[in-house]
Amino acid sequence: MVKLSRFLGYFVFFILALMYFTPKVSVYYFLEQQLKPYAVIISSEEVKDDGFTLGIEHASISVKSIESANIGEIGVKIFVLYNSLNLKNITLSSAAGSFIPLQADAAEIRYTVLNPLHVVAHAKGDFGEVQAQFNLLQNTLHLKLIPSDVMLKDYTHTLKTLVKNESGEYLYDKTF
Repeated sequence: MVKLSRFLGYFVFFILALMYFTPKVSVYYFLEQQLKPYAVIISSEEVKDDGFTLGIEHASISVKSIESANIGEIGVKIFVLYNSLNLKNITLSSAAGSFIPLQADAAEIRYTVLNPLHVVAHAKGDFGEVQAQFNLLQNTLHLKLIPSDVMLKDYTHTLKTLVKNESGEYLYDKTF
């Protein structure tokens, strides 16, 4: 019993040390290079390794040379069983202003091995609240929007493209 507990202690210590000493900044820049063929560029960011997490501040995201969003703060948690991306203070490009409100307070994207076929996201902002789920096996996206008063008043043309259910939520499904 003592040998088993000692083995588990060393194993947990090894995993934690591996996560702590992983060169997260180098991995970030490698992943940034992997996004370039898709014409996604992240610029003007400040990257810092916070031990178990990676912090990114003041990121500007461009897609196909069009500035798409500015993100005030990004927190990346890469653990073995649970991974998450937390975004705060998101401002979308003015080009999206005719479709949705431009400010989002926070967004979280999660992936866990307990639910390995789905990437789950939740966002909150001037548009209301959105819950999203992407199925990795079937390449399907399911969105559920609980619209804010601003969204209901000023963006009715966008809401018409979504399906309203009986509880007042708006749904959107897409297969890629």
